[in-house]
Amino acid sequence: MKKIIFPILILSCLVFCSCTKTKEDSSQKNQSDGRTKSKLNSAGVKEGEHEFSVEYSQPRRIYKIEKEDLNNDGNKEIIVFSVLKDSADKFNDYYNFDMIEVFALNTDEKKYVKILSDTVDYSKDYFFVDLANDKKKQILIGTNSGGNDAVTSEGMFVYDMVSNEKVSLLKYFDTGSPKVADIRNDGTKEILVSDLFYGVMPQVSAIIFVREIYELENQKLVEKNSGFGEYYDNEIKTLLDNYYGIKKKVEMGMQPMNMSYPMYREAAAVIINYYAKDDLKGMKKFWDDEKESLKKNIPEDEFLDLSNFILKALPSAKNA
Repeated sequence: MKKIIFPILILSCLVFCSCTKTKEDSSQKNQSDGRTKSKLNSAGVKEGEHEFSVEYSQPRRIYKIEKEDLNNDGNKEIIVFSVLKDSADKFNDYYNFDMIEVFALNTDEKKYVKILSDTVDYSKDYFFVDLANDKKKQILIGTNSGGNDAVTSEGMFVYDMVSNEKVSLLKYFDTGSPKVADIRNDGTKEILVSDLFYGVMPQVSAIIFVREIYELENQKLVEKNSGFGEYYDNEIKTLLDNYYGIKKKVEMGMQPMNMSYPMYREAAAVIINYYAKDDLKGMKKFWDDEKESLKKNIPEDEFLDLSNFILKALPSAKNA
């Protein structure tokens, strides 16, 4: 993964207040209702008997305000998404906000207090997802740095309310186009992070594969690739069918429909999925079975690239 690089962001002053108001006071809470969304730099919401208002000095503006019970305690937290925007700038179409703040109800003082403030550069959208199937919700923020390739430009922030007074950043993926999926159909959701394999190929021919699979355990995101063998096995089966189909055509002297690295690309896809699965024995067997055919039927630089990948990967194998 790339190193995390945050552009320098000068935060505007934030003023917020939270209290229970009388009916006479409540008429003042929507003073900014007539403003357009792009100019909104103050707003108020009501949750139960409590009113909450937030105001930023220009040029920071509110993107969205949400109410969600993150820790399943019966009280909804207030989540504010905002963006710093100079009046001379135009909004970039690949991101909508660059800061998240979370406010939780202090039941003793009967007011909302801030428990998280964090910059989330290039953020496009957000989701509240119960990853662990325990009725608690995490905040997932999808980011987009504006590149042409989704795998290299799309990332994700993952936050969890670890206590009544704290929301923590569990993981930041700067790339990988992370996606949420229930792989086992058991209610527990995983985060799948992709990567690109280039080898000797240009970017247009790069292979996309799921590099990491994460699960939420004990308030941590843990990489669990080895626990999802069936997922990778299904992918590898399809890739093997593709590889053997092209191999047969090449050995029969037939011309493959795809002339761009036909056997090399299909073999590389099989190898890197074995590697992602952490199945080095399976990877070694495939290589031992196919290396002579590959050496004979693909250019020398392509064969050397695959061979070097195998040699680097296998020394870490136990009993491979």
